[in-house]
Amino acid sequence: MRRFILAALFFIFAFSLLQGQIDFSSLEEEQIYNPDSTYNRWSVTVGYGPVIYYTDVIDYTVFPSSDLKFAPTLQIARQFGRSWAVEGQFLMADMYGQKYERYFEGSFREATINLKGGINQLISGGPLGDRWNIYGKIGIGAIFFRSVQREQGSDNLLTVGDIYSIPSGYPTSYSDWSSDDYLVMGYERRNADLQKKSRVSEVIIPYGLGVSYRINNRFDVGFEANMRNVAADNLDVDKTGADNDSYLQTSFSVTYKIGRRDRRHSSWTYKDFNLAYERERARDPLAYKIDSLRQEVQELASVRDSVVSDTTYVHTQEVIKREFYSATIFFGFDRSDIDARGQKSLAAVARFMLGNPEARMVIQGYTDERGPDQYNYKLSERRCMAVRDALVNDFGISSSRFDVEPKGESELLSDTKALAPRGIHLVNRRVDIIYITD
Repeated sequence: MRRFILAALFFIFAFSLLQGQIDFSSLEEEQIYNPDSTYNRWSVTVGYGPVIYYTDVIDYTVFPSSDLKFAPTLQIARQFGRSWAVEGQFLMADMYGQKYERYFEGSFREATINLKGGINQLISGGPLGDRWNIYGKIGIGAIFFRSVQREQGSDNLLTVGDIYSIPSGYPTSYSDWSSDDYLVMGYERRNADLQKKSRVSEVIIPYGLGVSYRINNRFDVGFEANMRNVAADNLDVDKTGADNDSYLQTSFSVTYKIGRRDRRHSSWTYKDFNLAYERERARDPLAYKIDSLRQEVQELASVRDSVVSDTTYVHTQEVIKREFYSATIFFGFDRSDIDARGQKSLAAVARFMLGNPEARMVIQGYTDERGPDQYNYKLSERRCMAVRDALVNDFGISSSRFDVEPKGESELLSDTKALAPRGIHLVNRRVDIIYITD
């Protein structure tokens, strides 16, 4: 089992390397999780794979050499947010194991309710490569089974006396059994014709790992391995072991995501880092005050620029005579899209440039210091181009009137490392639009 855990950890690490291929700034709106949006959340999964038993009557320690049993499984899940889901699972399988010239066989039905957590969602904020999800699960449930022990070769039912007529030195739990009782569970102990009784029920604790691959908005395929620990030592009708029985359920699966074809399942969306950053700042009194003041200033500026009057005309003339004019657009973490407040600021710039046909602007883009230098340079370039394209496409201003200067993280307005914890990342994630007169 230790090897299984180490292999699982390596598996998660290897897949996490794919996360570096995701450019969060280029994600489409549908890929970014918004609590106010509607997503597909229900799914149905069918799977099939081997079930491996770890009981007292087995002749292997990891994997059976023969008589491997396969089983179907059905899962119905409801997703909550990006990372968590509650799942109901049903499994049915045959059982078999052999040792010491005897073997056990039987069948079980199992029902569990599980909590699933998206590992890559919790660690890196989204699917790996927009195709892979790795998840863990843990739950509780019940197993309902019947089983018998037989002698190898003759297939005769064994009795308690056949196995324990001579003291073996091991403790047993057959205190309420007679020596001529057959070793059966879910059947009459004294009836060789195996007259059925109610299946024996026990509590089980399932836990495991899985991986799923997104084909499209409708279907996923995947594989998972789940250990089931039984709260008893009687699956094989052998009550002499020191440990409770367990079994490993593995399956290859196909998932159908219920809902609209053009809508993503919420488990395949990405964390909105900008929204998370704003929530973090809202909990910081100083940062909240700064953001509030900045919003008020921008709103006052937009109101002033929206008024068409002689006063506005006079003000425009005054701006032309000034030696310096600038505007600033702020961006979310690792984002290059322009929000509503940024659009208002761009409208003010466009008004100025349309009223001053000779004016040229320098567009300088910046990022905060988080991330590699080369990546941040490219991000600042994308922010510059987003601002320029908006002024060209939305307001009809010639692209020849702009000079683009991406700066990356080279000129921090607020050195958050030196000023920690007072530094402000937001002011570093910006584009300055600057006009200097001759």
